Amino acid sequence: MSSFLGIGVLLIFILGVPIFGIQLAGNSLPTSLTLFPITTEPGEASLSWIVCGFLVILIATTLAPFLWRFFRFSAIIKPKREYQAFPWWGWLALLWITSSWSLAWTRFPWFHNFQTHTFPLLWFGYIAVLNALTLQRSGQCLLTSHPRTLGKLFLLSAGFWWLFEYLNQYVRNWHYVNLPDTSYGEFIFYTSLSFSTVLPAVLSTYEWLWTFPRLTKPFEMWQPLNCSMAPQIGWISLSLGCLGLGLMGLWPTILFPLLWLCPLCLLLGIQIIQRGPTSLLGVHQGDWRPDLLSGLAALMCGFWWELWNVYSLAHWEYTLPFVHTFKIFEMPILGYSGYLPFGLTCLAISELVLGYLPSQQWQNFLGSNQHPE
Repeated sequence: MSSFLGIGVLLIFILGVPIFGIQLAGNSLPTSLTLFPITTEPGEASLSWIVCGFLVILIATTLAPFLWRFFRFSAIIKPKREYQAFPWWGWLALLWITSSWSLAWTRFPWFHNFQTHTFPLLWFGYIAVLNALTLQRSGQCLLTSHPRTLGKLFLLSAGFWWLFEYLNQYVRNWHYVNLPDTSYGEFIFYTSLSFSTVLPAVLSTYEWLWTFPRLTKPFEMWQPLNCSMAPQIGWISLSLGCLGLGLMGLWPTILFPLLWLCPLCLLLGIQIIQRGPTSLLGVHQGDWRPDLLSGLAALMCGFWWELWNVYSLAHWEYTLPFVHTFKIFEMPILGYSGYLPFGLTCLAISELVLGYLPSQQWQNFLGSNQHPE
């Protein structure tokens, strides 16, 4: 299965399976169902302390072994600190972010026509700053060492996030307010421009996290995930992803978290079936770094997404079933857990389409910049 065939399979399942699940149950489709959607109507927000308590226990139980491993072993890692000078263009990017942040949260009359388009301005600056930080710490970054890969990530990212907007039509977990009144062509262009920053932001953060030995060393040689990487496992993962999408379309209020899990199952299934590059191979051998760092990278980006969003004119708001409480910015606190599997999905789609994996240069860098005391 080539990467193009894999993308085709992914698109067919994501676009078609939720519809199939709804029709199989005899229910009606969302009234505004479209291929390039931006949800503007809120969904159902509710609170169940029983569900919240269960999720807190589940998340804490899942994260506890990783936190124990980190605090147990990171203290014995002594990295060498030989940093380069922060590049001049990194300072310009910081100035760009400061200016864009000010424009996003204020309402200057002279900026009125562009007030709703501050999102990509902020994130172009963020991506540049994270690349500058990575270059300072390691002497390499996506922007300077792999500019073509970074450019491809921008293109891939635009279509990638449209898929999540499509799935959001079924669950309506977030909706947008104060959107500009533009033509359909302008709408597609400006929205795709904003979406194009998602993968570059997450993976630039991911590369930066690789430069911290205290984050990487504890999980370089840990407990291997003893499971077969045979194609049959890939078909099982693919089937679970399809089943989840169908059930999500059938019971969107109850199964809305599957929006973040099913695309990952589909991608991992395709990767295993075609025996392409995948971070799962590292976990199979006891190397948890790509999976953990990608999840952490998305969580870090999530903080900035939600922070910069909260006082921007055009922004999104959440309506989550069962867990709509204790908001940090616009996001209920338990909603942040969705960023962890989303980070793995970002890495998986980049692996599938671009063959993106941590290079041997990172392995060499880590080997020469850390040692136990």
